[in-house]
Amino acid sequence: MERLSWEMINHISRSSEVNIKIISHQGGRFLGLLFPLLCLPRAITTAKQADVIHLGDPLLSLAGWLVKKIYHKPVIVTVHGLDITYPNPLYQAYLHLFFCRLSAYIAISSYTASLLPGIGVNKNITVINPGISDRYYNDQITRGQLTHFLGRDLTHKKIILTVGRLIKRKGQAWFIANVLSRLDHNYLYVIAGTGPEEHNIRQAAANGKLTDRVILLGRVSNEQLAILYNTADVFVAPNIKIPSNVEGFGLVLAEAALCRRPVFAANLEGMTDAITSGVNGLLIESSNASQWIQVLTRHFSSINQFPQIRELTLRKFNWQQKINDYLSVIKSVV
Repeated sequence: MERLSWEMINHISRSSEVNIKIISHQGGRFLGLLFPLLCLPRAITTAKQADVIHLGDPLLSLAGWLVKKIYHKPVIVTVHGLDITYPNPLYQAYLHLFFCRLSAYIAISSYTASLLPGIGVNKNITVINPGISDRYYNDQITRGQLTHFLGRDLTHKKIILTVGRLIKRKGQAWFIANVLSRLDHNYLYVIAGTGPEEHNIRQAAANGKLTDRVILLGRVSNEQLAILYNTADVFVAPNIKIPSNVEGFGLVLAEAALCRRPVFAANLEGMTDAITSGVNGLLIESSNASQWIQVLTRHFSSINQFPQIRELTLRKFNWQQKINDYLSVIKSVV
């Protein structure tokens, strides 16, 4: 959410049509929880001179509602998914009080848009997928660099990569127990990221006697991420369904596709906007282990399965087009 807000502001500020005043949290994580309240004086003061106010996520709805109430200015909010499905009763009451009274809603995926009527928003909804910055692609990176980074011999190995926060809905532990365990010993599963599911992932690997085939890297640098994206054989997102815990889009899927990695993702929630099956990857039935195994084994016997994966992904998630879409929404409410 933070990255999308930063990217959007960075790109839209280049437009001669818009002057931007940014109000953002600059402090530590604890004060970040208080930001919706701490920002109110600045928001109310700054909004007086604005034509339109944009909120980076629904947590800031109180500020948007107050500005709309005081100045009768239009307020737009970008909606990501988990920020409206989080089941805490107090948070849901907060959304019904303030979020549902704003002027327009930008959903980052069709799935996210489909959630809005469930909390009382039925109009002025526009779907704008995130743009993707082409920051990781480098065709000069070699498999030897991956060998050096992982510190093991990768001869004849098939590298399956997952990048992202280690949480249950991402399905890493499920994938190890149900898919990797049924693939031959040449398949290695590399996971970059941190999170509360790490213990269960390690336990799944230990239970299946797969600790030598599951590599948990923890947090990685941008340089290390570029090595992974440009040298892994395939990128997977084996998400599983968890009530009230949704995947709004799946930015890492598009990043991997930009690096010419074949992307296989669960046919679930917002990931269906990130991946067009058969074009820049394949969508596979969530929790269907047999289908996952079939797709992966078939892939390694195919040649150049997605020849235009990078070009088509660049075209679909071009930032300039996304900014034009944002500007259209802004003009429609001003």
